Amino acid sequence: MKFFISSSLAVLLISAATVPTVKAEIAAFTNTANNATISQLKPFNLVHMAYQGYFRSQGIPGYGAFLSAYRMGRITPKKLVQSAVERNKLSAQVLNNKRYLRAVEAQLFSLSKR
Repeated sequence: MKFFISSSLAVLLISAATVPTVKAEIAAFTNTANNATISQLKPFNLVHMAYQGYFRSQGIPGYGAFLSAYRMGRITPKKLVQSAVERNKLSAQVLNNKRYLRAVEAQLFSLSKR
């Protein structure tokens, strides 16, 4: 029984380590101010892309260092969104979207508790 559990855990860990970077889902919404459709990343995908090191060139570390930097206050939702804007993954308008920033904060908090 112990062998079965330990071998199952080993297979699970190996498969998790080999999974490629999550492809970001794109959500479209309509900006009612000017009726323009803007494509953007969902907050979940933004945080997980950052966790996997996608924004290293913007000074945001990946994996364990990402979580440490968040816990120490070096990574904020605004900084993460700014990095996505610089990489053309989000429109600059999202920087002023409090609802989106709160959703990013919730995702960061959730990830940091794992």
